[in-house]
Amino acid sequence: MAGASYIVFGRTVFPHQLAIATLGSALGLTLLATAGGKKESKPTAPPIVAETAEEKDFISDWLKKLEEEKK
Repeated sequence: MAGASYIVFGRTVFPHQLAIATLGSALGLTLLATAGGKKESKPTAPPIVAETAEEKDFISDWLKKLEEEKK
């Protein structure tokens, strides 16, 4: 074949083979680095808006009871 070629570890390697290997390695390493498991985020509740401390305590207790009933 005509054109440039390189000798790597005693074998003839053409430039297009080097390009494919380089792009494949870069893509493979990128996928490997970003393939970690996704962390589940705990849903956040909106803040409790109450006029008095007693009302806020009542709502908090009620929400805790609901959470216990779910389990």
